[in-house]
Amino acid sequence: MNYLIHKALMMTAVPARLRLLKKILNRQTWDTQKIEQYQEKKLRLLINYCWDYIPYYKDKWRNCIDGPGDIQSISDLQKLPILTKDEVRNEFKNLITTDPSIKSSDARTGGSTGRPIIFKMTNYDEQLSWAQMYTGWTWACYRIGDPFLIVGGESVGVGLGDKRNWKDFIINRWVSSGSNLTLDRARQLVQSSHFKKIRFIYGYPNAIRELGELLHQIGTIPPNLRGIACTAEVMRPEIRQRITQLYGGIKVLDQYGLNDGGLHACEGPDQDGMHVSFHRGILEILDEDNKQIIDLKQSGKAVATCLTNFAMPFIRYETGDQLHWHSREPAKSGIHWPRIGPVDGRTGDVIYLPSGRSIAMPGLTLVMRWIDGLKQYQFIQTSGNTVKVHLDIFDDFTLSKTEVIDYLNEKITSEITWVIEWATPELTNNGKLLVIRNDWLRSQGLSRPR
Repeated sequence: MNYLIHKALMMTAVPARLRLLKKILNRQTWDTQKIEQYQEKKLRLLINYCWDYIPYYKDKWRNCIDGPGDIQSISDLQKLPILTKDEVRNEFKNLITTDPSIKSSDARTGGSTGRPIIFKMTNYDEQLSWAQMYTGWTWACYRIGDPFLIVGGESVGVGLGDKRNWKDFIINRWVSSGSNLTLDRARQLVQSSHFKKIRFIYGYPNAIRELGELLHQIGTIPPNLRGIACTAEVMRPEIRQRITQLYGGIKVLDQYGLNDGGLHACEGPDQDGMHVSFHRGILEILDEDNKQIIDLKQSGKAVATCLTNFAMPFIRYETGDQLHWHSREPAKSGIHWPRIGPVDGRTGDVIYLPSGRSIAMPGLTLVMRWIDGLKQYQFIQTSGNTVKVHLDIFDDFTLSKTEVIDYLNEKITSEITWVIEWATPELTNNGKLLVIRNDWLRSQGLSRPR
């Protein structure tokens, strides 16, 4: 009955979000043709709007199209140029609508690709974003109002406690910092009144795995747990397998999201590719010549067009991710949406501190995204008590190395030595960025300390 109380509270506090969720769930059997018709209708309205109210687009598109009427279909998007992350930073004011009727608030990406972005977002677009995410959660056995745990949702350096506000109470959410995982804190979680109530876990794959390792040492898991969904970083197969083992065989679903670009995709119950939600955004996968890839299993760069954020529309926005179409056939679960395969990007190892505390990659992004003038960053653990930090910076970056170290000591930890280098991140052989690279453990052939 607990979840029914919180469901009622949510219906009062966020009614628009739940109405949108219901609408999305009722569209799970829409086929590719119906989805494209829906998106193209939204696209035509958006392009006309941008021509009238977004100064930067009108100026940029004049060399490509005669007018908004030239863009009628998803295929027509190929007539327009790509919007880069640098353009978003440099042309921020010119990408904001001049329409005075549009109300918005500031938003900031998590920086999971190492490049945080500031943008404007309408309340409608934010509520639709939540509804899309809840849709994926329902495929992992979540019900609106269920007690659930976020692992990694708190900022790095929050301390031994996990703060809970009134919003958490309404949606029946608890938070366990994925950046401050220790055996003592895991024991506190197990001894808490809500541990036995937890039905669903959402968070970063490496952080959920780390918590599971600690719970394994204690000898328990949440007894009412029904599902897990992971986000923000690529879930490697061995990580998924270990999470499943640690949490008693619970099914673990993978999720992909790009809030600024309006994209969201999540595995269904059959775990056969991630279903791409079509309600906020259009996903294009492009080849080396920037032509749309239609064929399955052919990897290309992901480009996003957000259909519903009229405060600061992102049109053909580079995501920094490599994707491929997995299937356009209905899944066994009955969900008909097109599916993508695993995402190549947004990945990393874990930093392990001498105290036993561990820090997963997305936890660091919550700190680094607030540093202005930062292009990209990378953390490389070189010993048990030393982490080298590569910072690729813009001309307007103002902090000295000493100031960066002071910031990291305050926001993350002071128990290790930070070595700051003005340098671009070091990519893997296949061009992947590991935001955290644990050379110390890799040299020992380990994935975590013994």
